[in-house]
Amino acid sequence: MNQMSNGYAEWAPRPLTPRQDRLEGRIVTVLSTQGTRSELRELVHELTDFLRLQGATAERAMAIILGLGARATPAMNSHAEGGVGDSADDRMAMMTRWCAARFARGD
Repeated sequence: MNQMSNGYAEWAPRPLTPRQDRLEGRIVTVLSTQGTRSELRELVHELTDFLRLQGATAERAMAIILGLGARATPAMNSHAEGGVGDSADDRMAMMTRWCAARFARGD
């Protein structure tokens, strides 16, 4: 965060670390290629843990997770819809639940 002269803090985006970039890319790939829920959950947990270690808030982590889902949505929608949990909306809802639960654990 950068301190501004008026005393308010302003969030300044930082360049992605190689690890964060790699995790984000893997999440988008799993979403885009209809990967398994267990693969996706593991990656969401790993990214959430990393973001928490970097000092991100739960809200910021959730925004990043949703952004990744939005990036992958066109590819997800191009596949035939399968069972429950396979649509883009279902996957994004699962990702946000996993992220929130992981942040709430606090360990």
